[in-house]
Amino acid sequence: MSVERSVIYLVDDDEIVLWTYHELLRGLGADIRQFVSSREFVESYRPAPVECLVCDLRMPGMCGLQVQGALVGMGVFPPTIFVSAYSEVASVVKAIKAGALDFLEKPVDGAMLVQKVRGALERSRQMHEQRLASADKRTRLALLTPKERVVAWHVTTGKTSKAIATELGISVRTVENHRARLMEKLQVKSAIELTTLFLD
Repeated sequence: MSVERSVIYLVDDDEIVLWTYHELLRGLGADIRQFVSSREFVESYRPAPVECLVCDLRMPGMCGLQVQGALVGMGVFPPTIFVSAYSEVASVVKAIKAGALDFLEKPVDGAMLVQKVRGALERSRQMHEQRLASADKRTRLALLTPKERVVAWHVTTGKTSKAIATELGISVRTVENHRARLMEKLQVKSAIELTTLFLD
């Protein structure tokens, strides 16, 4: 699977480790950005639509958990894979609870690293698609007038145009007109599609 337009951030205070990770991961076709300083990474980090972070747990300056905390403080949650030469159960548990995706022990198995990063990028891609779909839904719903929103809600409950007209004190024809306009604005063709849009 190619992952063009994806970004892989590598953060480790050992330049040889960074070079090794880069060589292992370059076949994924992603933009790989390396940082020997965790603080420099945090200061220069800009979220990418599809991304993942491979970060050492123990580093001078800011440790991996502090890097993760800084990103969470910015309101961003890139899928993160921590690596460490030390078995630090408490730190790993804390990282996973804070949203880390995985943990690998050094020396890292190359095939395992590639597999985990590929999975992290796929997860990031899915999250990006969900954000786009959610933004599209909000944009479409914002096009509705207040009356169209009310009619749409009634349609999603399974009511007929006649029942909606009676409840709202308007004519069936007016309900049908609202219904036709709102379905055109929302780009849906049936009450089922409309209901799905409102429920998602």
